[in-house]
Amino acid sequence: MHELSGCPICDAPASGATACLTADRTYEGKPYPSRVVRCRCGHCFLNPSPDAGELLSLYDDDYHCYTTSPNEAERIDRWIEQRLHGDRFNHVPIVIGGRFLDVGCGSGDMVAAMARLGMESEGLEPSCYAATKAREAGLRVTCALLHDAAFPDASFEVVSMIHVLEHTPEPIEVLRECRRILKPGGELVVAVPNFDSLVFALVGKSWIGLQVPAHVQYFSPSSLRVAAVRAGFAVGLIETESFPEHVEGELTNWLRRRFLIPRRLTKRTGVLRGISARLARKGETTHRGEAIVAHLFAPSA
Repeated sequence: MHELSGCPICDAPASGATACLTADRTYEGKPYPSRVVRCRCGHCFLNPSPDAGELLSLYDDDYHCYTTSPNEAERIDRWIEQRLHGDRFNHVPIVIGGRFLDVGCGSGDMVAAMARLGMESEGLEPSCYAATKAREAGLRVTCALLHDAAFPDASFEVVSMIHVLEHTPEPIEVLRECRRILKPGGELVVAVPNFDSLVFALVGKSWIGLQVPAHVQYFSPSSLRVAAVRAGFAVGLIETESFPEHVEGELTNWLRRRFLIPRRLTKRTGVLRGISARLARKGETTHRGEAIVAHLFAPSA
């Protein structure tokens, strides 16, 4: 863990950032004070923060992104049916015959889905455990960080980075590398937790999007826009989304931690389903959903 000298988004001195959340956490079995601070540009980040090597050590083989069975046809087909809207799947454009890269692909669900939908699909994953699982399932997945993969310029029509950027110590450099490997006019779809979300305002430190110290960046729609512009992207639609079942899980955990109400009782009675659906709808209509989804475009030649 080390103190940052500047904001990861705008480079303003970190000494001028103000604390917006503190909590006691442990790191490698030792207590440390986690502190999320807000820069004058509006971006929030963890300071002190782990470096890239320390971050990689946090993801064990049982990390939740690595536990699905890669390329399981029936499950992937159900997911496609649920999330396919016109020429986009899970917000990501489908370019038949074009090249697609999923950065931080976990066990390869997006890679499998986009291949089924007609793209030349591959993934990058820093966990060699997860990458090996994906390859054994017949997916084209490389165990590497984005910069280490050293793709040629203009390699892909489409790149996705779904709940990855919040884990990166240098988000601007990661975005710039995505821009470099995109073809002119190509699209990057980024999804991150929304630090301005309505549910976070309700449950506070119980919010799953904190995940200290694995999450080191805490984006709002405005700070993600600043990052994208600094990285050289043309910014398209920036939206937020919430899933009622995820909101229900957040509220269930909050009730257990705050009032010791067992999860089993809350889930069995379904008492939170109605309010969870309403909160999800309100979050989306007020731009305060649980996740931010940004559509970013590489400049045309």
